Amino acid sequence: MKFLAVLAAILLSSATSAATPYRTENIMLLQPDFVLKERAPSVPALSEYIKAVQSAAENALADEQPHPASGYLVLAVRPGGKSMVWLDFKPGLPESSAAKLRAAILAVPAFEARGGVVVFALNSSLWDSPVSQGFPNPQEWSKAMEGRREPMEIGDLVDKVWPAEAGT
Repeated sequence: MKFLAVLAAILLSSATSAATPYRTENIMLLQPDFVLKERAPSVPALSEYIKAVQSAAENALADEQPHPASGYLVLAVRPGGKSMVWLDFKPGLPESSAAKLRAAILAVPAFEARGGVVVFALNSSLWDSPVSQGFPNPQEWSKAMEGRREPMEIGDLVDKVWPAEAGT
């Protein structure tokens, strides 16, 4: 939990209250603190990556037709600086906006994860939509879990929907 507290303090200290197409409401770490400490190179490295993702998201949506939605940018970073993003917004974004947002985020250079995947989500508001509640559940993740009765560790789930040989 200490990892999250330090990260939140760094990121939220630069938050502004001006209405923008994209705003991070909070950060949701989807793995235990000890896993993040082992795999993320440092809090500043993770923080800088998140800030760059936030900026890319805001820039990608700046010229888009407003489509208020709330939900999550679910991010995964692997060793080798490979990253993936899943969008989990309600209501869903128009495909052109979603594709532009995904491309902008995937263009952000990722930090160098160590020893496995790092998975987290940014609870986000688009065009001042009310904050989303609950747990991120991108459509790709739901589909991968169909027919399973037992829970799956988040790293294993990410490996299932984003095989290591698939790259970025």
